[in-house]
Amino acid sequence: MLDFNEELEKFQPCADLEDAEENFDGDELEQIKQNKTELYKANQMIKKYNQALNYAKQGNDDLAMLQLKNVVAAIPNFTDAYLLMALLSMKAEDYGTAKDALDQIFAIDPENESAKEYMKEFKAEPEEVKAEERKEKKEKKERKERKEKKEKKEAVQDAPKSKLSNPFGGGISQESGKTKSPMFYMVAGIIIGIVVAAVLIYPTVRASFKSQASSQSEDYQEQLLTKETQLKEAQEAQKKAEDELEEYTKNGEKGGIYDTLLTAMQDYTDNKYDEAATALLSIDGNKLTTDNMKKIYTNLTKKVYPRAYSGLYSKGLSAYKSKDYKTAITYLTNATKVDDTQVNAYYYLARAYEDSKDTDNAVKIYNQIIKKFPSTRSASTAKQKVSQLQ
Repeated sequence: MLDFNEELEKFQPCADLEDAEENFDGDELEQIKQNKTELYKANQMIKKYNQALNYAKQGNDDLAMLQLKNVVAAIPNFTDAYLLMALLSMKAEDYGTAKDALDQIFAIDPENESAKEYMKEFKAEPEEVKAEERKEKKEKKERKERKEKKEKKEAVQDAPKSKLSNPFGGGISQESGKTKSPMFYMVAGIIIGIVVAAVLIYPTVRASFKSQASSQSEDYQEQLLTKETQLKEAQEAQKKAEDELEEYTKNGEKGGIYDTLLTAMQDYTDNKYDEAATALLSIDGNKLTTDNMKKIYTNLTKKVYPRAYSGLYSKGLSAYKSKDYKTAITYLTNATKVDDTQVNAYYYLARAYEDSKDTDNAVKIYNQIIKKFPSTRSASTAKQKVSQLQ
C-alpha cells in the first residue's frame, strides 16, 4: 500500500530547464535552447510544474491537477508531471486517469521504476476480483456439467428396465407353435434397448447442446453490451474532461477560468486589489465545477472586494474627469459590483453614460440611485436628471 505523503516527498521542484533535462531527449532539448520563445515557454511550464507540486503538498489536489494538465499539454515528454498526476489520481481513487498517465510514462520510458510501482498498486485489487470471478464461473460450469452427466446416466439406466421387463408381449413368444431360441430374444432385446435408449437420450443431448449454445450466446451478448456501455461512458467522460479543460485553460491561451483565477491570486498576493477584483469579476462562479475551486473563489472575493473599491472608484473618477468615458464606465461599473453601498460610484457612472450620449443606461443608473439611496442629495439630483433625459 502506497504512503501518499511519503511518495509526494520524493518529488522535488525543478529550478529551470537544465534541472528538468531528463524529461527531454537530447535533440529536443537543444532545439528548445536555440529558440528563445520555446525556451521561455518551457521555463514557464517548469514554473507551473513547481506550482502544481506546491499545491499538492498543501493539499490542493484539484489545483495541482489543473496545473499538471497544462504542463503536459505543452511538454508531452514531462515524465515527472505525468508521475505526479498518477499519484494524485490514485489518491483520489481515479484509477482510469492514473492508468492513462502511467501509460504515457511507459510510452516515453518503459523502464521507469516509479511508474512500475504505481501500476502494481492499483492493478492488484482489480486482478484479484477478476480471478475470483473466473473461479466462480468455472465452478458453476463444472456443476452444470456434472448435473447433465447424472441426468444422462439415469436416463440410460432407467429406460431399458421399464421396456425390457416384457419387451415382446404375448404375440411374439411363439411362432407356428414353436418357442423362439434364447439367442433370438437376446438379440431382439439388445436392438430394442438401443432404440429405446436412442429415443430417450437424443432429446436430452439435444436440449443440453441447445442450452449450452443459448447460454454462450447470452454471455456474448452480455459481454458485448457491457463493452458498449463502458465505451460510451468512457467517451462521455473524455468529452466532459476535454470541455472542462478547455473552459479552464482555453487550450493554453489566456482567458481560461483557471488562468484568470491564478492571476487574481497573484494580484492579491502583490496587493494589487483592484486588478485582482477585475480578474475575479470576469469569472462566472457558476462554471466552477469542483468544491475546492469554488471555495478558493469565494474566499478570495471576500478578501479582495472590500479592499478593491477605493482603487476602482479612484481610477474611474480620474478617467471621467479626463473625459475618457469608456474607461470610466469600466472602472466605475466594477466599483459598484465590489461594493454596492457607495452612492458616489453610481452617480459618476450615470454621469459618464450621460456625457457619452448613452441616455438609456444613464437613466437606468439614475433610477438605481433613486431606489437604493432615496434620502441622499444624489437621489434628488438623479430625479431631475431622469426628468430632463426622458
